[in-house]
Amino acid sequence: MSVFQYKAVDKTGYGVDGTMEANDVSHLDQLLGEVGYWLIEAKPVLRGKSKNSDAKVKVSRRELVELSSAMSALLDAGVTIIDALNTMSAETDNDGLRAALEDITVNIEAGSTLSDAMERHPNIFSKQITNLVKAGEFSGNLSVSFSEVMRHLEWVDDLVADLKQVSIYPAMVLFAVGIFVLLLFGFVVPTFAELLAQLEMKLPLVTRLVMSTGDFVRDYWLALIALPVSLFISYLGARRYSYDFALAADKFKFRIAIVGDILRMIALSRLAHNMSMLMRAGVAMQQALNLSRGIVGNLAVAEAIKDAEIAVTDGQTVSSAFRRYP
Repeated sequence: MSVFQYKAVDKTGYGVDGTMEANDVSHLDQLLGEVGYWLIEAKPVLRGKSKNSDAKVKVSRRELVELSSAMSALLDAGVTIIDALNTMSAETDNDGLRAALEDITVNIEAGSTLSDAMERHPNIFSKQITNLVKAGEFSGNLSVSFSEVMRHLEWVDDLVADLKQVSIYPAMVLFAVGIFVLLLFGFVVPTFAELLAQLEMKLPLVTRLVMSTGDFVRDYWLALIALPVSLFISYLGARRYSYDFALAADKFKFRIAIVGDILRMIALSRLAHNMSMLMRAGVAMQQALNLSRGIVGNLAVAEAIKDAEIAVTDGQTVSSAFRRYP
C-alpha cells in the first residue's frame, strides 16, 4: 500500500487535509467515501519524505498536556475514541492541532489504529507519546496511557524549567564578564597605554603584556567574536557527520567539573523516568530500553543502554549490564 496526502470535504462542505494508506487513488476515494468524505485532491507521499503536512505546525507542551488530560477523562468516562477526538478537535484553538486530530479521526474511521494515525504526525506527537498509546491499545486501557502521557509531559516541563533556572544565572555572568573584558582591553587599556607612552617611562613586564593584549583585542576584536561562533558551528557539524566524534564529546562532558555531574544526573533522570513510565504502561523491558535510548541526550549513556538491551535479549539482567558502566 502507498501513502497519499489528500484534500477532502464532508457533506457540509467542510474541508480536511491529511494522509492515508491506500492501494491507489480509487481505493483512497472509496475509503474516504465510507466515512463520509469526498476526495478533492490526492498525491502520493515519496518514500523518505514526511508523511504529514504539519512540519510548520507549532503545538506547545501545555496544549499536549491539556489534550492528554482531556482524552484520559473522556475515555475513562466511556466516550469512544472517535467522539473524544471530535470533541478535542472542536475545542482546541490551535488550527494545526485541530487539523492533525481531524486527520487522525479520518484514518481511524478508515481502519487505522490510534497509534499508527498519530505516528503520521511526528512533529506533534513524539515517539514516546505514540508508544505509550500503542501500549494502551495492547493492554486495552487507553485512558491510563493518556494519563501517563500527561505525567510525562508535565515532568518534561518541570525539567526544562529547572534547567533554565540553573543555567540562566551563569550565562548572564559569563556574558557580562565577556563584555567587560572586551571593553577593558579594547578601550580602557589602549587609552592608558597612550598616556604611558607619552611619559616615556620604562614599564614592567606585566604592564607591557597587558598593553600588548589590549592592542591585540582592539585590532582583532571581530575575530575574537567570530572564533567561538565558528568553533561552535564546527562542533555541531562534526557531531552530525561523525558518530565517533559525538560519542567522544559526550564522554568528555562527564569529566568537566561540576557541569559533568549535572549532565550525568539529567541523563539518568531521563532514563529512569522514561523506563518507569513505559513499563507502567505495559511496555516490555527490551522495548522500553530501546525507546529510552534515544531520549537520554547523551551517546555515552545511550551506548550503555544499548548494551543492556542486548544483555536482556541474551537472558542477562539489566543490572549486570549497567555495572559495566560505573
